[in-house]
Amino acid sequence: MTGTDPLVVPPTTDAADLAKIVCEGCWAHFRSWQAWPGITVHTEPDLTWTEAPIPHVFFNQVYGARFSRRETRRRISTIVTQAQHRGMPVIWRIGPDSTPDNLGLRLEEGGFTFADDALAMSVDLGVFEIEEQALPHIQIETVRDDAGLREWTSVGVEGFGFPDFAEDPVFALHRAIGLDPARSHEMYLARIDGEAVGMATLVTDCGVATLQNLATREKARRRGVGTALTRHVMREGRKRGLATGVLQASTMGQGIYRTIGFREVGRVVEYLLVAPNQGQP
Repeated sequence: MTGTDPLVVPPTTDAADLAKIVCEGCWAHFRSWQAWPGITVHTEPDLTWTEAPIPHVFFNQVYGARFSRRETRRRISTIVTQAQHRGMPVIWRIGPDSTPDNLGLRLEEGGFTFADDALAMSVDLGVFEIEEQALPHIQIETVRDDAGLREWTSVGVEGFGFPDFAEDPVFALHRAIGLDPARSHEMYLARIDGEAVGMATLVTDCGVATLQNLATREKARRRGVGTALTRHVMREGRKRGLATGVLQASTMGQGIYRTIGFREVGRVVEYLLVAPNQGQP
């Protein structure tokens, strides 16, 4: 840590509070999508969900459920009916802030299947070693124009295994969110020998440095790209006066994040609903 990195937001240490902060950071990121007219973001007191006429779960997500027990089946049935009517797959994320505590069971009863058990993870940026490592083969830059955003999108589509038809909508969505450095959303590209091989996003509008959209092209994996991007995002967050870094880690990335200092503070369980006559999205 250097004297030029101000930490003006006190760090949170309680695991339960941190788990909720991780979820809120992710949910806030999804809510920013309403800047794009191609998607609808529904925000209600007990639920938030996105829907778009694009047959992939990236565009059709449900999260932030806070149901009473007597309302749970009805609310799930409404989402299922809408998804089936539209012929779209849906991913439903259950975080530590979700209720009731048997929501996963109710989702399975409603037609969803278990998809992944992700971790909500956090790190205190005041003690986290986030200085750049000696990896001269990796250069990281901020996305500032449409050309850079096209490369960023291409890396993400390949890295996350999205179908080709998702590339233009992903680009349009993030173009609508904007490339203004003053916004609480900043995208980064990692390059090796000039080629874009990794991408990540920093989201700061919840008072923490939230890492989103971390992906690496398959041929560049196990070369330190993901670690370098994670450290870069956390360092940029600290420069903005944030003391806590958070992320949601898929099964694939959990070991890496633990190695560089993140700790588990909760779980985010994902359930998938596949539309009739549709394969795995």
